[in-house]
Amino acid sequence: MILTALLLGIMTTILGALPPGASNLAVIKTSLNESHRESLKISYGAGLGEVLLAFIAFSFGMIVQDFFEMNLWVQYVVAAVLATVGLYFALNKKESTRPERKKSSKYLLGFTLSVINPPVLIYWILVFSLLGRWLSSNESHSALFITLFLSGVFIGKVVTLYGYSRFGTHIKKKQHSSGSNINRYIGITLIILACMQVIKLTVT
Repeated sequence: MILTALLLGIMTTILGALPPGASNLAVIKTSLNESHRESLKISYGAGLGEVLLAFIAFSFGMIVQDFFEMNLWVQYVVAAVLATVGLYFALNKKESTRPERKKSSKYLLGFTLSVINPPVLIYWILVFSLLGRWLSSNESHSALFITLFLSGVFIGKVVTLYGYSRFGTHIKKKQHSSGSNINRYIGITLIILACMQVIKLTVT
């Protein structure tokens, strides 16, 4: 039971976190431009954000799903924000040469990039809907199960982003990658996510 819950949390999180996303690319960029240690801070923040989304999906899955279905404008706003930020990164070809007055919190950055992601919340609602029957058959252990499952979610997210961070470090060793290229990749990814969101809303 304990091992199953933990492994299930890890595997479902890795499955959802493997496709390139904003937090994944932010980890790569930080690993390239700053250090592996700084990129790990983003990973920890993103891990906490993923846990929060999974917990919301578990506790209020149907309410959240109904809210999104009844208020489609929210998803359009999120898509617009993603597209706007994506355009900013894609068109921002020059790295700022001005010294930073104060570094933003990498933990907060990772947490924010992870939380402001409705498709991931929908993913977790789907995961828990599939696990619903199994959970009901183990009702007496549901509290322990969800605690261990969420622990697995954190581990899975951090492990996945750790892999992306190592990939960034590998690129850094192999060749000199300009920050503008990474910005462009992040921007394109965000724009693609926004387009996918709009297409999904239009089709459904």
